[in-house]
Amino acid sequence: MGTARRIQVVVGVSVVLAAWTTAALLTRVSVMVIALPVVGALWLLVLLESGYLLGREWAHRRRRRAGRPRRTAWAPAPEVRRPIDYPNIVARPAGDTPVDQQGRFRATGIRLAVLPALAVVFLTVQTVFLQHGSDLGLGFVLAECLLLVSMVWTVWTEQEPSRPWVTSRIRAEFFRREMFLLLTAVGPYLGKSDEEAERIRDARLNLLAAAGPTELDGFARLADRHPDGSESHWQDEVRRLPGVAGSDITERMSTYLDYRIRRQGLFFELATEKCGRTESILGRVAKGAVLAAVVIALAYAALLLSGRNGDEPSVVASVIALLAAGLPPLCNTVLAVQNLLAAQRLAVSYQETRQELLGHENTLRKLLAEPVGPELAVSFRALAVRVESTLTEELRRWRIIVAKPEFDAGL
Repeated sequence: MGTARRIQVVVGVSVVLAAWTTAALLTRVSVMVIALPVVGALWLLVLLESGYLLGREWAHRRRRRAGRPRRTAWAPAPEVRRPIDYPNIVARPAGDTPVDQQGRFRATGIRLAVLPALAVVFLTVQTVFLQHGSDLGLGFVLAECLLLVSMVWTVWTEQEPSRPWVTSRIRAEFFRREMFLLLTAVGPYLGKSDEEAERIRDARLNLLAAAGPTELDGFARLADRHPDGSESHWQDEVRRLPGVAGSDITERMSTYLDYRIRRQGLFFELATEKCGRTESILGRVAKGAVLAAVVIALAYAALLLSGRNGDEPSVVASVIALLAAGLPPLCNTVLAVQNLLAAQRLAVSYQETRQELLGHENTLRKLLAEPVGPELAVSFRALAVRVESTLTEELRRWRIIVAKPEFDAGL
């Protein structure tokens, strides 16, 4: 669903809610009044998901504008060839992007994190502000039931919720890696002619396009498996076979430096900063919610002590009671979102990968200054295997951090 369609959905359900509220106030029909909180709950469900996705797109555009100077500074020199300009190298097939899958996963997770707090608020409003047995009070109880049923249903039906995102990103990264394995002639392409490399490329890309989680685990190994079950690691094969320096070895080294090492380094640098900002914001919100909950709890305790004479609670006391009931679930919501985004753990992983890539970048720059020969070809290919090993290890850590067998929901 595109941005314009999401805006239309939010506007549409808002219009329905406004019209229903107006009709309930004017007609006072019991069915309309009872259904009003239920319609409001449905509006909140739509707003939570569509609102998050719209805000996410806006934040993404803002980060793109802020990061434009660094991407411009990264841009390779005009004489550096693109990877797809070399023989046998093809662009990654088009398909569903990992970013879309990430948005769907996180939108659902954030909705589930917020639903318990909303359910508590609906119940507290019914208990504190409304008369027992009133139409509106019954509507708030039904709306609370709707929110809880929606949460439980989503948790039960959304098994392995992160799998589409994880599978999509891993497949996209392996498609990209295949391009650079061809460029550097390592792994399954080591020592192969152009015709052999083309056949191997087509076979591997076809397998990768249809690969599931189990098959992708096989692609993650930087080794060739033989029929007898033994494996030949690509790093060992590079050293074992004689090095052959093609006429364009220096061009390939420059392409690999700019389009693989430096470009990935820029991605991890920007991702680390984004995760740091996210964790900082969530941390401040969590601390503020905890402090507010403590203050409200003390104020509510003071009101309870002062109201022992049996007087009806004032509006201020009712509002404080609502806050006292709603703030603890809000704290839990913020902590649940922190756990869902895992920004701190991702930032540590990205930073570690960025530092390793900087070391590989310096090594490759040193190799570019050496004379062309078989030793240079072997050193370059060995470095390429180490770079791919670094990126594959980051992918493994990322999968451990973000993969979830089911959503967490605190009832």
